[in-house]
Parts: sequence; C-alpha cells; structure tokens
Amino acid sequence: MHGFEVNWTSVGMAAVAKFAIGAVWYSPVAFGAMWRAAAGVDQEAMKARFVRGMIVDLVGCLITAWVLANCLQFMGAMRLVSGARTAFFLWLGFVAPPMLSSGVYEGRPMRLFWITGAYWLVSMLAMGAIIGGG
Repeated sequence: MHGFEVNWTSVGMAAVAKFAIGAVWYSPVAFGAMWRAAAGVDQEAMKARFVRGMIVDLVGCLITAWVLANCLQFMGAMRLVSGARTAFFLWLGFVAPPMLSSGVYEGRPMRLFWITGAYWLVSMLAMGAIIGGG
C-alpha cells in the first residue's frame, strides 16, 4: 500500500502532542495514581519498565499519526474541525469498542476503560485537529 503525500510536520506535531497528552494524563497530577490502581500496576514495576515503555510509546505515536494522516487525506478531512470530527468517529468505531469488550472479557474495572478511553479520545481529537489543520 502506498501512502498519500502527508504533511510530515503535522504528523510529527501530532505524534508529539499525543506523547505530551499521555505524559500529563498518566502523571501523578492527573490520572496516574487512579490508572495504576485500576490496572493493578505497581509503582516500582512501572519505574523498571519506564524507559522501554516511553520508546515504544513514541514509536507508536508516530505510527498512529501517520496512519491517521493517511485516513484523513483519503477521506478529504483536511481541515481542523473535519480532522477532529473524523478522528472522533475513528475512535468511536475502532478504539472504544475493542477496548471496552477487552476490558469486560478480562474483568477489568470500568474505571480503567474510562481513564484509558478518554485519553485515547482526547489524543485522537488533538491529532485529527493538528493533521487536518496542517
């Protein structure tokens, strides 16, 4: 599959935005402690995996932003609002349902779905707006 010509500056900015949103979202000042409790993640275990997790997350942010840029280009959603709106529907159809069903099957607390699902929603909206507006 050959991708569309994407605005690499927008892709980079969107990836950085998602990464930054995650840094704030899962920090102690926001939802970090609630997420760790709901996910059953120990603080020391988190510290041990931190660097590797950040590297994997950054690569994932770049891939997600590039795929989203291709989707927005294909759909003709190359404005700020249409980019965010399209990203919302992609989240609604491709992110939220599998997260919710996995959480139910795994017996995870609903609070975990709301914390993580809302993070993905905010991230997708920001990336869609940045890429669409770029």
